[in-house]
Amino acid sequence: MTIIGVVARSLRATLEMALPTTCGGCGTAGATWCALCAHEAGRVTYPGGPRQVCPKPSPVGYPPTWAASPYDASARAALVAFKDGDRRDLEAVLAPMLSAAMATALATDPGLRAVLTSGNGPVFVVPVPSSPSAVRRRGDAPLELLTRAALARAAREGSRGQLMFSPALRIRRRVADQAGLNHRQRATNLDHAMQVQPRWRASVRGVTCLLTDDVLTTGATLVEAARALREAGSGHVAAAAVAATHRRLVATGGGFQDGDCRSQPCGER
Repeated sequence: MTIIGVVARSLRATLEMALPTTCGGCGTAGATWCALCAHEAGRVTYPGGPRQVCPKPSPVGYPPTWAASPYDASARAALVAFKDGDRRDLEAVLAPMLSAAMATALATDPGLRAVLTSGNGPVFVVPVPSSPSAVRRRGDAPLELLTRAALARAAREGSRGQLMFSPALRIRRRVADQAGLNHRQRATNLDHAMQVQPRWRASVRGVTCLLTDDVLTTGATLVEAARALREAGSGHVAAAAVAATHRRLVATGGGFQDGDCRSQPCGER
């Protein structure tokens, strides 16, 4: 963590003592996550638990990916507050969601399952990297914190030694803010923007990796992260995310066409 991150953490702790806790979903005073938002989050999660999701159109190189919830309602509010609202306390809400998506990926994806059942692990758990400017602005890397917390939960549930936290990726050049970009612009923006850090290159060679991300939108970020790992010689790559955006339609001059920010369960059209 940077010096700025340490100072920010101290300030957040001081404010927490001075001000009443508010819900990260609706802002109601009294709790980090109120009963109403907890109910809403449970209501909108995928029936039966995390599910495999695919963006449409699905980009070339897209790794098999599992998400815990649609990016909607209280889940969306919690993610936004966690990342950009200094609400790191919402890790307690979001880490179980990411951990559940990881567990489903490990149990469902043939490549991950084969490594674990054969004892040829561990699987490297690799968070999608934040840009240096985002780390400076926030004082830390929220997804790394969330991934560590999800891994700690997974270890308590019996996967100790099977998974290894591996911050192997970094952003190697300047990229634009992805917000507002369509799927083609996002792919161009991120093309060859990531690389495996030098100290991790020997370690990832031949190793199966599970990427983590907060929100799946067009798939461009996961495609680029998977490309960088494969280029460095990693083995099979899959991914897990907290949430996935809905497929939607946008108005055009000639009627309606598929929007750019959407995802859907794999196999459904």
